[in-house]
Amino acid sequence: MTNRSRRPLRQRLLSPCLLVAAALLLLWPTAASAQCPSQVWSDEFNGSSLDTGKWSYQTGDGCAEGICGWGNNELQTYQTGNVTVSGGSLKIEAREERIRNKSYTSGRIRTLNQGDWTFGRFEARMKLTVGQGIWPAFWMLPTDEVYGGWPQSGEIDIMENIGSEPSTASGAIHFGDPYPDNKFISIKYKLPGGERFTDGFHDFAIEREAGEIRWMVDDVLFATMTTADTDPYVWPFDERFHFILNVAVGGNFPGSPDATTVFPQILEIDHVRVHDGNFPHITGEARVDNQEAGVVYSVGNAFGGSTFNWSVPAGASIVSGQGSSSITVDWGGESGDVTVAITSGCGDDVLAMPVRVDPLYAYDFSFENFDDPANVTFQSATGTLTEVANPDPSGVNTSALSGEYARNSGEQFDTLFYDTTAISDASVYSSEQERFYMDVYTAAPVGTETIVQLEDSSVATSSNYPSGRHSRYSATTSVQNAWERLIFTLVDQPDPSTSDAGVDDIVILFATNSFNGDVFTFDNFDSYAAVTTGGNPPAAPSGLVATATSSSTIDLSWSDNSGDETGFKIERASGGGAFAEIAIVGADVTTYPDTGLAASTSYDYRVRAYNGNGDSAYSNTASATTTGGGTATTVHVESIVAGTQNAGQGSKRGTATVTLADDLGNPVGSATVAGTFSGDFSEGASGDTGAGGSVTLVTSGTKKGAISFTFCVDDVTHASLAYDSGANVVTCGSL
Repeated sequence: MTNRSRRPLRQRLLSPCLLVAAALLLLWPTAASAQCPSQVWSDEFNGSSLDTGKWSYQTGDGCAEGICGWGNNELQTYQTGNVTVSGGSLKIEAREERIRNKSYTSGRIRTLNQGDWTFGRFEARMKLTVGQGIWPAFWMLPTDEVYGGWPQSGEIDIMENIGSEPSTASGAIHFGDPYPDNKFISIKYKLPGGERFTDGFHDFAIEREAGEIRWMVDDVLFATMTTADTDPYVWPFDERFHFILNVAVGGNFPGSPDATTVFPQILEIDHVRVHDGNFPHITGEARVDNQEAGVVYSVGNAFGGSTFNWSVPAGASIVSGQGSSSITVDWGGESGDVTVAITSGCGDDVLAMPVRVDPLYAYDFSFENFDDPANVTFQSATGTLTEVANPDPSGVNTSALSGEYARNSGEQFDTLFYDTTAISDASVYSSEQERFYMDVYTAAPVGTETIVQLEDSSVATSSNYPSGRHSRYSATTSVQNAWERLIFTLVDQPDPSTSDAGVDDIVILFATNSFNGDVFTFDNFDSYAAVTTGGNPPAAPSGLVATATSSSTIDLSWSDNSGDETGFKIERASGGGAFAEIAIVGADVTTYPDTGLAASTSYDYRVRAYNGNGDSAYSNTASATTTGGGTATTVHVESIVAGTQNAGQGSKRGTATVTLADDLGNPVGSATVAGTFSGDFSEGASGDTGAGGSVTLVTSGTKKGAISFTFCVDDVTHASLAYDSGANVVTCGSL
């Protein structure tokens, strides 16, 4: 939310007598709670041009600083014309326009030797940019480099934003040894309810004291770092630092722009201010469980003699502390703001912290629990996965078997891959209609992070991150050598173009972004569904139809008779046997291909809907018989899809995804496809199909701008099937 009540208070605290250059060099003491802070520097951007008495431009492509791309492989060149002042705000504009060898321009300004400070409060009120590859930042660098070059003398990021994550901002410090052995710590802040930083102005601030830095968004404290965080390296942040404001395009942090990026993008700054002391801030849990009790919210840095009046959303209650600087809240089921009105001799203020109350969640199904049939299939791992006896069956996890995963200490991003058909609509996880739960037992340090990542295996490769990565979910440990139930929350969606229906891989990264050999015993990797309280199970689906499409596949379709289901459960029987559940699909999915069946065999199916209040009645029963068996003798091309792949620096490669089938209609894996690109690309390519019968061939050449090409299959070879080009559905595909 935007807390505009802060602005009048800051104006009242203005102290004109301190607005002199000499004050900028003071080593300010920590403000006592009874002392009202004074504003010692500001730019309100009320003129028609940049105040060059406060700011200087930085221009060019960064090569003058020793490494082109400003040390981050950025794609823009900075120009003075991209920085303007009008209507009471500063605008820094990123544009798609060519200057020499750069495809983008933007702006960057700083206060070096015009505004340099040690301790105090440093803030800007800004409306951010949005879009893949856009990187706005409000940050500080050391003026004197007392401890050496970057990052030994430090860097403070007050606000950084990746444009593909418009609801998330981060604060960070950089320190340690010279590159490439530099160190950094970054902590994220996420707006609630899908609100985006590009939709309105927000206040971004830090407060610096000796040995400590605090980060705030809209006066909500979200990070504190001290000398202990940089140990054993020097804490370089008690020296003079100056401001930098810029919008980068591309680079190591956000990646390059793509077809979804809209230009121009404007970072708008309402004001930048510096105070010689601290202001009140609010702290507490921004996300709580449904009906969670005993949650504490507090005001920090309150002025002496302050009075406090708190309010909470409907359904929540203040059980203690009203009238003081700290309250305890018992939550109900409704989200909303925890608000405190503060009155003091330094003025009146209202602080508000948005709090999300999670819905109730109930067990839905298990991906893997090592005791029952799984809804995932182990694919590969960079570490070692072993099925073991439960090391402690007396507490949280009482099942007999567990999985023991030993990280490969040589892998920074150690990965455990599972294939799955249980996620037909991944949006139920990114919207948190469903959540991942997992029991974990480890000796790894408290706070160790585990990531669950959903991928489309037809797009994602080991070298093309973030392509094909639908979404990532995080949980951290809070105990050692004991079972605990981890609940995973959404981190981001690295590739927004990944289809909700395309997810077929689950990747688990234990202790991600580290080089250690920790062992993680895990179990009960489950999916939980949000419970709709006080309602009824959904209506039963109807009109179930089963159609055999090959000797190994039967396609199902049905009608959805309600809008309140969480998903559908599909059951199958054969030979007069009992029905057994074979798959769970998401809400509003009304088709399912049942594959891997026996030829010339009859199967019966039924479907029911479910939500947090239970399962529906069954649909009608539908039956189908797979086509006759026999032995496939030939292979042909079923489809060719032409496309492009980002090659960086505005260049693209051509791609052709070829799918093969045999004469019985089944996909053909382990076949070699050879063909030729013509048009904007002129080269041959070959590759082997996977189990799904598809292979994506990629040009080695690249091209910028509009791309037009044709790919034609020249030959297909297989160990036992002859290539029948006359049966091809298509032989060439074009873009």
